Amino acid sequence: MYTQIQQLKALKYSQRSAAEVLGIHRDTVRRYWNMSVEDYEAEVAKIRKISMLDEFKTVILSWIKTNSRISSAQICDWLKENYPGDFKERTVSRYVNRLRSDYNLPRVINPREFTAVEELPPGQQMQVDFGEMYMPRAECGRIKIRFAAFVLSHSRYKFVWFQSRPFCNVDLITALRECFKYIGGMPRELVFDQDSIVCVSENNGDIIYTTEFEKFRQECGFRVYLCRGADPQTKGKIENVVRYVKHGFVENRIYPYDDSTLNALAVAWLERTANVKVHGTTKRIPAEVFAEEREHLLPIPIFEDRNSAKMLRTVRKDNTILFN
Repeated sequence: MYTQIQQLKALKYSQRSAAEVLGIHRDTVRRYWNMSVEDYEAEVAKIRKISMLDEFKTVILSWIKTNSRISSAQICDWLKENYPGDFKERTVSRYVNRLRSDYNLPRVINPREFTAVEELPPGQQMQVDFGEMYMPRAECGRIKIRFAAFVLSHSRYKFVWFQSRPFCNVDLITALRECFKYIGGMPRELVFDQDSIVCVSENNGDIIYTTEFEKFRQECGFRVYLCRGADPQTKGKIENVVRYVKHGFVENRIYPYDDSTLNALAVAWLERTANVKVHGTTKRIPAEVFAEEREHLLPIPIFEDRNSAKMLRTVRKDNTILFN
């Protein structure tokens, strides 16, 4: 069509006459009338990129129909996880929007407001929060999983730790150790909610921490700041990360049989998507900013291998207990 339009132009046809001869709309002729060969090749390249996704049209439609709240960003991540190829989020977004329009499959969303907080120097602060969500099992039913989410306030570099049982103070310490190993250091301050696995009570302004957490805090030497729950003014960054983990990774995903596999998938997601995607506020890639921030982190102490931590379990009638 482009070649035919250019040939008619060379023969001194008008745009209207060319549209009549080719049987196409005059707007189409106008679009290509003064287009150079280079611009045309660029236009064709865009069309090819989108048409490449037609190979995955059936599976994308099945994801949209099964999970009405799924985002184009999550679809792009799933394509990267399950298929080889260079999937660009913007291209996938355009393709998914077109499918939703063609098949009348609007996305159901529940927007939430977050308040921006001040930017902090590198290595200064990490925010921590917990989340939980149900995941369907492959065989039948569903399972309730819990997770601890971590984000460095300066770089927005993230880490997440999953488990299928409720968190206790020993589990939090395990998650913190895994986080410190993942980032290769420690921040100077950790921000938490006033959660029962962190503190026992607030004694007239003096926070009384749980025994195991206080031992761990003294070993590491970081400061702790406790704030009110669901307080985006104080810890808006981690509130957003918890939401991102829920709807960007957990939602619509099938539980992979055990917690260790789920954590391995989460780390792959962090390195594939969450930490390499341009952040909406900073307009920078967290992994690149973290490469600079890493130099400002405190070294990880050598932890004592002690077995003083205790967990209580109820002995059942058949003289057994439930553990892990």
